[in-house]
Amino acid sequence: MVPAISSNNPAAIVVGFSVFAAVTTGVLLCMDVLECYLHALRLHWVEFQNKFYGADGHKFQPFFFETLLADVEE
Repeated sequence: MVPAISSNNPAAIVVGFSVFAAVTTGVLLCMDVLECYLHALRLHWVEFQNKFYGADGHKFQPFFFETLLADVEE
């Protein structure tokens, strides 16, 4: 883009800007497509893993220092 602008040739400036705009648009479109693909892939993975979730673990107990110190003192 800089050589096209510094050449002071209107045709070169138009071509240089066109190439810059096309590359920028291409990169943004590729990033958008990749974002959509990864989001769909994540959703498929979450739904797949959800088929095997049994929720048969133990109940969550929050951590408190008071409980820990009381157990140590006993």
